[in-house]
Amino acid sequence: MRAVSKHIFWIASLCFLILSFFHFSPVSTDSRARKVERKLHQREKVLESYAYKALEAPADEWVRFDKFPEDMVLYRYIDDTLQSWVNTFPISNDGIVLRTPWYRILDPRSPSAMNMPLAFLTDSVQYVNLGPKWYVVKVYDRGQTHIIAAIEVMEQYSSENSALKNGCNSRIGLNDKYLAIQPYIDGTSVVRASDGTPVFSIVRRTMPYDSGESSGLRWIALMFAIIATMYHQHKRKGIRSLYFGLGALLILQICTFMMVNDIPPSTEFFSPMLYADGNFNSFGALMLFHLYAFLYCASAFMARKAIVRKILSSKTVWRRLRIFILGIAIILLGGYIHTTFRSLIFNSTISFDLYRINDITVYTLMSYFAYSLLAMAMMFLINIFASVAIPLYRKKRRRHSKRLALTYVLLASIYMSGAVGLYGFQKECENLRVLTGRMAVERDLNLEMQLQAIEKSLVSDPFIRRLTGNPEYEDIILNRLAERYFFNILPDYDIRLTICNPFQKIKTDEYSTPTNCFRHFEEIIGNYGVQLSDMSAFYYLDYFRNYISYIGAFSIIRNGVRHDMYLEIDSKGRSDNTGYPSVLLDHPNSSPSAAISYPYSVAKYHQGRITSHQGQYNFPVTVNVNIFEDGFSHYFLDDYTVFINKLPGTNLIAVSRPSRGAFPTLISFSYLCLFFALMLIGAPRLFRKRHMEALPRPKRSFRMKMTLFLTASTVIALILMAIGTVVIIIGYMNNNNTSLMEEKLLSVQSSLSNLSKATDFYNEYNTAEILRALNGLARNTQVDVNLYNPLGELVHTSRPEVFNESLVSARINPDAYYKIVITKRMQAIEQESISNISYYSLYTPVYNNEGGLLAIANIPYFISDTNFEYDASPIIAAIINLYLIFIIAALLVGIAMSNSITKPLKEISKNMLEMDISHKVEHINYKADDELGLLVRTYNKMIDDLDRSTKELARSEREQAWSEMARQIAHEIKNPLTPMKLSIQHLIRMKKQGMPDWQDKFEALASSLIEQIDILSNTASEFSSFARLYHEEATEVDLVEILSEQKILFDNRDNIEMNFRRHVDKAVVLARKEQLTRTFVNLITNAVQAVETSEHGIINITLRMFPGRYQVDIEDNGSGVPEENREKLFSPNFTTKTKGSGLGLAICKSIVTQSHGDIYYSQSKELGGADFTVILPTYTRINEDYT
Repeated sequence: MRAVSKHIFWIASLCFLILSFFHFSPVSTDSRARKVERKLHQREKVLESYAYKALEAPADEWVRFDKFPEDMVLYRYIDDTLQSWVNTFPISNDGIVLRTPWYRILDPRSPSAMNMPLAFLTDSVQYVNLGPKWYVVKVYDRGQTHIIAAIEVMEQYSSENSALKNGCNSRIGLNDKYLAIQPYIDGTSVVRASDGTPVFSIVRRTMPYDSGESSGLRWIALMFAIIATMYHQHKRKGIRSLYFGLGALLILQICTFMMVNDIPPSTEFFSPMLYADGNFNSFGALMLFHLYAFLYCASAFMARKAIVRKILSSKTVWRRLRIFILGIAIILLGGYIHTTFRSLIFNSTISFDLYRINDITVYTLMSYFAYSLLAMAMMFLINIFASVAIPLYRKKRRRHSKRLALTYVLLASIYMSGAVGLYGFQKECENLRVLTGRMAVERDLNLEMQLQAIEKSLVSDPFIRRLTGNPEYEDIILNRLAERYFFNILPDYDIRLTICNPFQKIKTDEYSTPTNCFRHFEEIIGNYGVQLSDMSAFYYLDYFRNYISYIGAFSIIRNGVRHDMYLEIDSKGRSDNTGYPSVLLDHPNSSPSAAISYPYSVAKYHQGRITSHQGQYNFPVTVNVNIFEDGFSHYFLDDYTVFINKLPGTNLIAVSRPSRGAFPTLISFSYLCLFFALMLIGAPRLFRKRHMEALPRPKRSFRMKMTLFLTASTVIALILMAIGTVVIIIGYMNNNNTSLMEEKLLSVQSSLSNLSKATDFYNEYNTAEILRALNGLARNTQVDVNLYNPLGELVHTSRPEVFNESLVSARINPDAYYKIVITKRMQAIEQESISNISYYSLYTPVYNNEGGLLAIANIPYFISDTNFEYDASPIIAAIINLYLIFIIAALLVGIAMSNSITKPLKEISKNMLEMDISHKVEHINYKADDELGLLVRTYNKMIDDLDRSTKELARSEREQAWSEMARQIAHEIKNPLTPMKLSIQHLIRMKKQGMPDWQDKFEALASSLIEQIDILSNTASEFSSFARLYHEEATEVDLVEILSEQKILFDNRDNIEMNFRRHVDKAVVLARKEQLTRTFVNLITNAVQAVETSEHGIINITLRMFPGRYQVDIEDNGSGVPEENREKLFSPNFTTKTKGSGLGLAICKSIVTQSHGDIYYSQSKELGGADFTVILPTYTRINEDYT
């Protein structure tokens, strides 16, 4: 089972790889159809309830529902007239009565008169296409009331872009993987309505890339293979394992990029539209290369000990060569990081400015994460290099590791923020250089080709030639030109027609004097015209402004009179427009100036004088062009950065924006510091084994609880304050935005009201003069204006292409209509949307002098997606950054306060834990008169009482010990004295009796007496040691030093092998040094005596370190202690020696116990003899527990 667990990742990788070669059939759409059908029936019931409520409502009452679903539409008709509506269909004609052909003739201005899709609906459920959307529609009738109720199914635009996205209604269980089509195709899954009618069928979309099960399983197999390789490296950590890991990673990298090459660029992650350069064809390829670079370095770091040993143990030449290779690897990795990061900034559409929150995407975060991994890889290599190249680093790296890591984080953050600022600015300069270069020659080549192709047909057009010469027909001629020749460019260009008769004079503007018509246009062509070709009648007008202009000059002779027809074509300058954005229509011919948007401002100068400008910057009217360098340059003026592109000749383009200063860079730097600290310091520490083991068991100390309480309360308060601040600022900016919208609306309302004073009816308001004034108003105020009649129908718009493409309904927003017409409000501001774009829509009524409602003006306002985000983003980022600093400060203050509060408690606990009755415990110095002060004073009093009690106890114990010792000594002295006395008496009798051998007996008796005297001497020595036992002070003692000295003293016999094995360099304990030395001398002496008669005695002295303690084992290969005597070993008076006093081991036990340790006997597993184990606590254990 353990073998399987070791290779579980390889097994998983192999299983997924095998599964990837099996063919997986696509998921059947039948189950999806049943799910959609169930949800559709639920939505039908909801819609039907609203339809019946609308049927039951009075005919003259406006139907309005609260919380009406957004995916539903309801129209109520009374006598074939739309009376109420909730939400709208994106169609231009919502009539339900078919018109006769005569209607088209009588009202030719209605191009959609015959296009009435709602007129063909019946009371059965139908699946119909209305504009870009598809609906399930049903009609309800009751008398003269007709209800058209619909549920949106999906939206399909003719072309998708960043603004227009095809999609399905998720409320009925559809997603982007499926299409709902007409239910008449065989082999499809049909969805039926609640009455059983087939509505639509479900089919899967054709995906450009097979990203199904097989490909996904291969990527999963690859992921498990990488995990297995790194897990093998983590477990083995040897040189051979390193070679295996590097080889496996290389093979996996080759497989990875083979799989990447099979992915088409349509996938965004691997699309060159996101990022591409000469070395990497996609952002995904670059990120995967970063990942493998990190894995290579991580593999080396896992085997760093083996690498360091191999390098340091190799010969000098090889050692220097390998160190040199390590240094080259670090340099190459640094160069790789710098080169790829610079390339990513220059060649991608990713924003790296962290102070611009709205521009941060998932790719921004992925990029910073990938480069943090590379920074960690660099740190791995530097660690290995320093370990082998810098001897001082090997000794002090643990002591200074945190300081070095923080320094590395600061350097990495400085580099990243500096690189983003420097290269970001260089990229901005390059983009503006290219853009201003395009702005210098703003021409539309497609239009020029079209103009040259149609000019012959235009001149020979019989309809135009017939009407030329009559000023009343100029509008008809212009309509002819627009519908027949220029219908495809109307969304992008304005067309004006002027026909000059002989001696006719015109006014170029309201305040100019009349001038000859022919001379006016000939001067324009002569001064600014560039003929498209040699024989062309069209000219490009080089006005050097922010729009593209062409003019066509044609001469038509009718009835012998020459008429000069001038056709002016100007691009629609919409760069500052707050109306419908051009991206909705994918206009390909937009002017390069349209790419200049907020916060940039641009101005064009011709011969030192400004010709056009846009934006908020106050450009000078005239400049001295000669003071600027040729080409592109930039300058810092006041609080703005100005970019200048001086073109050949006297033309100059200036672009400006507000200078960013140092604060945005500081914001990015602080975010990067925090991010890199978490990645480079926090993550490695988190995944260390000892930290992982400690995670499930956090200490719930009072200090920790106090810290958590203080920091949590402060952090929560700061977070709430930050949220409140951001909400207030956003609200304030929204209010300012609303004020701007109201000002725009008031300006439009005022202008329209001036034109409607003498108008009685709204149909009189729809005149050519009114429409021209409306177009001029839209152009001057840089907004789009829509005009609705009092019935809510669109009658005019400055952007007809938006409605022609059915992007917006020709029926007014029902909520706005209700507020203005029904409740008589002066304005209405509604939030509307086109596909994925949300915007504000402003409505205001237009009245005549008598208060009659003539029309409803509407302004779509899209400014909130540009200026608002740009202005709000740095402010929000600054607030977040500021409060983040506050939160970090709160954490530090909370920790400091909790430490201050719990310090007396910690000292009490520490003193109680270290309390030794043989020493006087110090008082805690805490003077505050509070609850802790009372506790400290009580503790100090307890210490004094304990000291007195300890002294009394010690005195009592000493008296008892002396009494016991005196009894023991008396016994020990009495035992040898009796035989000595008897022996001497016996010798005296022998001498008195004159025995001849008494002298021989004397020598034997003298030897016996000497032996007994030695016993008495040993007893006296033991008594002396016992006397000193309570008088020596405890100090710091190094066990390594003591044991080394004893090993040297005792290792002097040929028949005894003595070994001292230690696993630490230093082992400091708190003990009485002389007594502890005597303990080890006694134990080693016993071991020597146990093996001194053997031919080859072995004594092993082993010093080990365990958490919080040191362990000393003194083993021998003697006979050991019999089982029956082991319990008596440390008891006084017990000895197995003929000459022993029985006090040695008892005193050893007492000495070790006084040092808060323990001593015990066991049989040696290694040598088979005795094994005496002494355990002593580490001197710093208590302090470490508190830190």
